Amino acid sequence: MQGELLVQDNDATQALDEQAQAAASLPEAIGPYRILGLLGEGGMGRVYLARESHPPRDVALKVVRGVSRGALERFHREVEILGQLEHPGIVRLYAAGEDLVGGLPSPWFALELVRGPDLREHLAKAKPDLRTRIGLLAQLARAAEFAHQRGIVHRDLKPSNVLVDERGQPKILDFGIARLQGDAAADMTQAGQVMGTLPYMSPEQLSGQARDADARSDVYALGAMGYEMLSGRLPHPRLSTSTLFEALDIIRREDPEPLERLNRAARGDLNLVVMKALASEPAQRYASAAAFADDLEAVLGSRPVQARAPTAAYRATRFVRRHRALSAAAAIVFLALSTATVVSTLAAQRARAALAEAEARANELAAVNGFVETMLTEADPEQAQGRDLRVRDILDVASAELKSANLSPGATARLHQVLGVTWLGLGDGARSRAAFEDALRVETSPSMLRDELLLGRARSAIAAGDYEAGEKELAGLRSRHAQLTPSLRIAMEESAAELLRETGKQKEAIVALRALLPEARKALGVDAQRTLGLQLQLASALQLDGDYEAALAESRDAVARHARVFGERHPQTLYAWNQLGVVENKIGNAEAAEAAFRHAADGRLAVLGDKHPATVISQFNLGSFLIEHKQPDEGVPLVRQASAWLDANRPDGDAKALVARSVLAYGLEDQGDLDGAERLLRALLQAQERLGGPGAPDTFAPRNNLGMLLMKRGRLDEALREFEALDAQVRARLGADHPFAAIFASNRGECLGKLGRFEEARHVLEESLARLQAKFGSTHERTLKAAKNLEFVYRNLSMDAELLSLKVDYRI
Repeated sequence: MQGELLVQDNDATQALDEQAQAAASLPEAIGPYRILGLLGEGGMGRVYLARESHPPRDVALKVVRGVSRGALERFHREVEILGQLEHPGIVRLYAAGEDLVGGLPSPWFALELVRGPDLREHLAKAKPDLRTRIGLLAQLARAAEFAHQRGIVHRDLKPSNVLVDERGQPKILDFGIARLQGDAAADMTQAGQVMGTLPYMSPEQLSGQARDADARSDVYALGAMGYEMLSGRLPHPRLSTSTLFEALDIIRREDPEPLERLNRAARGDLNLVVMKALASEPAQRYASAAAFADDLEAVLGSRPVQARAPTAAYRATRFVRRHRALSAAAAIVFLALSTATVVSTLAAQRARAALAEAEARANELAAVNGFVETMLTEADPEQAQGRDLRVRDILDVASAELKSANLSPGATARLHQVLGVTWLGLGDGARSRAAFEDALRVETSPSMLRDELLLGRARSAIAAGDYEAGEKELAGLRSRHAQLTPSLRIAMEESAAELLRETGKQKEAIVALRALLPEARKALGVDAQRTLGLQLQLASALQLDGDYEAALAESRDAVARHARVFGERHPQTLYAWNQLGVVENKIGNAEAAEAAFRHAADGRLAVLGDKHPATVISQFNLGSFLIEHKQPDEGVPLVRQASAWLDANRPDGDAKALVARSVLAYGLEDQGDLDGAERLLRALLQAQERLGGPGAPDTFAPRNNLGMLLMKRGRLDEALREFEALDAQVRARLGADHPFAAIFASNRGECLGKLGRFEEARHVLEESLARLQAKFGSTHERTLKAAKNLEFVYRNLSMDAELLSLKVDYRI
């Protein structure tokens, strides 16, 4: 340990020495600017932090170190270009001149000082969500378009040439190798000269055609940046370590892996948009950065995009270019075989194959129908001999009989699939998964059937709460994305969105669902069951993300559509009612929420039975609502029963099971069992932390409930520690704008007030109250509670004048 400390001390001493040497080498002033520090240093010169007196402001002062003709030309070029660009997305030029630095004439220019990291560092530190990243890319495209409209092509767009200020505004800098379109005399590059940074350079720049680079070259660089922003890797990773000649070969022979394979949230339109910007041929890219920005903003707004997938002819052309020798050989073989005799032979073979396949399918269908008919006779009173057989009983018999049945492989696989789908509909994910695994063990299954079985197994894993296995299954299917039928592909993407929602990635789920819904409406129909199910998933994700108004609109529309298409008793209609109850309760419409919860709970009990997971969830939601609204005697038994079922049937650490225990503790507290409530909350928090902490929004409630319980018991210091830990978790994982952040902050402010830390409490409660008012309105119970707590703080601070400015009357 001592040795390690000595090494650290020596490193620190060396760093201090280097800083002291750098400071000592700084000039006092350059031109009218006082030098404050060194921001950066490169081959062409230095960038200083400097202070201007009139007007008083800090600037970034760029000084050209060398005085070679090329360096001076590049300097004057950048000054000329920046002087034409006044845009919020481009670093501003304030002034330019020349001064003696170290006895040498040194040109300088003063730039807007951007207090923020470059784009790559910003993404690593801020970790913005998918929509924010798309928005950043659209802003960069708009800034590039502004330059293009003035005839300026940057030619070196890359993450290190973009700074992001404290407001999140990206700003492009370093126009040192930019060129004015149509100004050949002013272009410093020579024919065959390569200017730029390899991983972000367009193919035409790589091949030395820099003079031909136009706005579409910058579009390519923007596409490469966007690909990296959305996937975490470069379109051509090997370019970062390759020579120029290797780079040319890579670009000519390899296409970037589709973005959607690296980031499932980028499926659909977003994948098309970014890959179009990355097209090798300029004619296949967007004609302008504005068109690229338009499509990015269309993705954000769930509007149609202009990008279209490459045609088969274009893909064939690309293949031929990459494999000229192979393509030539294939063409020769094809011509040799293209005779009338061969064509007629092939046609006969196809006809025989189609007939054989049709006969096999007919035999398979007959075998399946016969087996199902035999199984259903078990429910006949004569055969059942007085037993009241349920669907589960019939499925058990069918599973046993299928193992010894003498059926073809295709029929066997299909019957296992029927069993798997039925078990899934009954809510038994484990048995459904076993049935799909039995089907997949049949080696002769056709590829299309095999894809259906793989998706069924993935859905079963998700239903059972085994999200890791579900993701693994979907990843395998995703690799065959292009080979799937439209309906199967939509079903796969629906399951992927459900997985995102269940694992707390609400924003990604919303993006995926908004992209998938229009596709499903077109391919399957507006009123198709899967299409309406996607709408319910979107409503759920919006609610979990805290966008309650949008979630309410989707939920109400979904209830009306389901009732019209399927009827009031259909399981999916009842799901819609349950979802509507959740959103109505979040918004504060207690009467409407209770009616929706009771409608869903009663309907599911009658239609699905008391053991079905959907019934259990409805009973839990109703019980939770009753506890929240001070009816614990009716609510606690419902929640206790649901919690026991979830503990017995969900994996260890499952989010739904943990939330159920948290609500049960809340109910025990209301019934006066404070010790039992605290024990339960601490146990589930330990389990949660052991598994990596909270994930989905509702899983943040246990720590809040523990804080409230400790505050109720007068253990204020302990309560505050829980609230502070909770605040850090919520901001890191849900974001400061999530409604839970304001709700939990209000509770923290109440605790601070009770501790007598009134000034701190005032700051927390004022901010929380403003956000609660904006989100829920002035009459919501959470808003009223925060206002009442703030009034208590004001009175203790003797701030009567402040009381008059309160916008909320908590006595309503």
